[in-house]
Amino acid sequence: MRRFFTPLCVRLYAFLALFLALFYAWPHALRSEWNRERLYRQLLSGGDKERIAAAGQLVACGGHEQLLKALQSDSASVRTVAISALFDIWIAQEGEEAAFLLQVASDSIERKNVQGALNHLTRLTRTHPFFAEGWNRRATLLWQLGQIEQSLADCRKAVLLNPEHFAAWQGMGLCQVRLGDLAAAMKSFQQALRLIPHDRQTQRYLRWAEETLKREQRMRPKQAEPTGELV
Repeated sequence: MRRFFTPLCVRLYAFLALFLALFYAWPHALRSEWNRERLYRQLLSGGDKERIAAAGQLVACGGHEQLLKALQSDSASVRTVAISALFDIWIAQEGEEAAFLLQVASDSIERKNVQGALNHLTRLTRTHPFFAEGWNRRATLLWQLGQIEQSLADCRKAVLLNPEHFAAWQGMGLCQVRLGDLAAAMKSFQQALRLIPHDRQTQRYLRWAEETLKREQRMRPKQAEPTGELV
């Protein structure tokens, strides 16, 4: 027995135990809050390559909250990287089949096969009804086809499933503008800006809706004051 407990063997056993402990602990360390915050700081302060690498690692380790926080950054490049990473998460969250159907639909759009893309997206929303990005993509296509009410319905499904989907909030606001519901459109744009406060296009949409609604209210004829006489 002594030959199994020589000083060399003891050191080897200790090394093996340490290796196994690190091996099993490493995945937990990668997904820890400490690591996600470390990557978040790298995303904010690193160069372009470091930012892209940090965002990719945040995608892999469940750093959804950190990427949402990055949308509040004053840096346009940080926000761009964070938006791309968030869409990577949203596209992958329902599994490989849903992501594949989404890609097939995108390929159909690139080939100008709009009806084929719509068929794929409709199949996607039926087979994966809890996939927010599927509803968002179909909403975008329906908007382009001029089917505004159907697009609005899909936007509502998307934000119900993913309240942080700023693009779906933007789409909802645009649909409501087209349908003449400026008060609702303002609320949708405000929700989008809560998530992407520096987005100038959404700021312009909101400002236009506010000014147009005020102008319409000023031009609206006043109702006659009641005289108090019984008829």
